[in-house]
Amino acid sequence: MALAALIAAYEPAEDGETLRATAPLAGATVVEHQARRAVRAGARHLILLVERLPAGLALALDRLRRDGIAIEFAPTIADAADRVHPDERLLLIADGCMADQAALDRVAAAQVPALLTVADGSGRDAYERIDGRVRWGGVALLDGTRLRDTAAMLGEWDPLSTLLRRAVQEGAARVAAQEEGAEGLPIFAHGSAGVGAIEKRLLSGTRGLARDWPGRFLFPWIEDPALGPIFRRLLDPFWLAAAAALLALIAVPVAVHSGGLALTLLLLSGPVASIAGRLALIRAAAVRHGERLEQLRRIAAALALMASTSAVAAAGGWGWWLVTAAILAGMAALTVERRIAARLTEWPGSPWFASTDGLIWAFLPFALLGQWGMGLAALAFYALASFAYVQWRLARHVRLAG
Repeated sequence: MALAALIAAYEPAEDGETLRATAPLAGATVVEHQARRAVRAGARHLILLVERLPAGLALALDRLRRDGIAIEFAPTIADAADRVHPDERLLLIADGCMADQAALDRVAAAQVPALLTVADGSGRDAYERIDGRVRWGGVALLDGTRLRDTAAMLGEWDPLSTLLRRAVQEGAARVAAQEEGAEGLPIFAHGSAGVGAIEKRLLSGTRGLARDWPGRFLFPWIEDPALGPIFRRLLDPFWLAAAAALLALIAVPVAVHSGGLALTLLLLSGPVASIAGRLALIRAAAVRHGERLEQLRRIAAALALMASTSAVAAAGGWGWWLVTAAILAGMAALTVERRIAARLTEWPGSPWFASTDGLIWAFLPFALLGQWGMGLAALAFYALASFAYVQWRLARHVRLAG
């Protein structure tokens, strides 16, 4: 059955005038992060449980709807129950609760009813106690029938606490949070301390997740200082991705006259594109037109390579065009082979394979030494060797599978 999500958003913030759900968090609001994570966990439509819809919350809902997320609000638990099919599974998220994506996914995949739990201990008063050993982690899996039954008998009781108690009485499955230190624990956005802890985890949890070696080992040194002032602003990652593509496009005509300046532009385009991707990941969203912009950046880098080759060929002969052709052919073949390998095997690949940014940054030492021809030869070897290795692994897999 389909999965819906019910997000509580009625608790007031510390100032008593706004809601916890509308607290600013990494360039959005708390409820936007909760909603996007629920969608990633499989929720097809979302319901916000809130008595009234203040301006800040209405704007947050508008932003989510613009991104194609089906979300509506319900002033009471009875109204929310009317919006859920009796057999529909329901992911319940407590007010201000930010559980990591893996925890949400595990709860969403469990049998109804289920509760995310954390072990009892000192300093965990923010989590509602279930019994003497565990507390509630702020996420539960119910269904429409249970929601309707609770709404019918609720009276003046708190809706979430009542839903929790009924699930416990039914013997709900307990999905333990992965407590690696404190990193796996859900965090509640209660006040500036809670929001700050969530932002810190969002930054650290998205570091070094890129597929290639520049994105994993080099770009974080540039991203971390830049993300600090950026990720709290309502900056659409699209503009950063577009800027990265524009830098690569500018490098094409520049490469005809100044290979060094063109290389600098290409070197800058990688971290800018990476910041866009990481900012989107922090917000559990996708970069608008991200694939097209990244493809445009790759094409521009290839054109800049060809423009730079013209200068090398003018001094060293037409044979350098063959070297550049080998680079482009090797990268095209590598892309195809990696797609085939991803479909046929579970092999994750390696960050050390040739990539657009990998080639750009690998060329830097040769450019600094003024060895442009040798650099082109090295890139050709890098691209062809990466292709050959993936081809060998794929052929070996097919042979063993047969």
